[in-house]
Amino acid sequence: MIESLKNIRRVAIHARTRLLRRCGWLVPDWEKGLPGEVKFWAQALRNPKQNWLQSEYDERMNADLPLQPFLRELIDAPAGATIQILDVGAGPLTRVGRKWEDHMVCITPVDPLATEYRKIFAELKLTPPIETIVGDGEKLREQFPDNSFDLAYASNSLDHAYDPVLAIRQMVAVVKPGASVYLWHFINVAVSEAYDSLHGWNFSEQRGDMTIDDGCTTRWLSTELADLADLRVHTEKAFGDSVVVARLRKKVSSTA
Repeated sequence: MIESLKNIRRVAIHARTRLLRRCGWLVPDWEKGLPGEVKFWAQALRNPKQNWLQSEYDERMNADLPLQPFLRELIDAPAGATIQILDVGAGPLTRVGRKWEDHMVCITPVDPLATEYRKIFAELKLTPPIETIVGDGEKLREQFPDNSFDLAYASNSLDHAYDPVLAIRQMVAVVKPGASVYLWHFINVAVSEAYDSLHGWNFSEQRGDMTIDDGCTTRWLSTELADLADLRVHTEKAFGDSVVVARLRKKVSSTA
């Protein structure tokens, strides 16, 4: 009974939030949200047990973290190969594993706030296993050659982007023909956060497709990328919340 009442209240709050957004009362501000993101990570890295998740911190700081099986299965590479992985919106610590038996894994984490994260690490006298470099998802092709990565990855980050669909198109462009883009995002975070600061986009699953909306316009990923990649979408649970996962495989003949 109590859980049912909580769900009813949650649905009502979300409906009110969506209405306020459509009426123009709730407007995310990407630029103004950046200091809050830096503050969150400064607190999280200073005391992960209190301000984040100790298990997440320990995993991301592990220099010998194995490359996750669900990512390995997306990479077609023989033993002895060097694997190039791009992590978009990686934050200060990439979640991508760095070890794969009989392979060399090279990870390039990018984030617009990488310079600020470097300052935080210096202040705390910490050294990340892999340093994040400055880079916007929307401008990847200005930074990296097309067809250069074996996998592109984004985890709970593109809902913070100023144009997530453009960022995804850029990710597809910089992976090799036949290679994959892996997207992992909590569902409808912008609604849950009332479109505050960086929370400008909702990711969700509808009819086997990934939808991305800003509360006013909905974009369907299969339509947006029909000329570039094949798409598979599913949902799962993580940290007690629902997550939508998309796997895009770049068409061999695609031209981004």
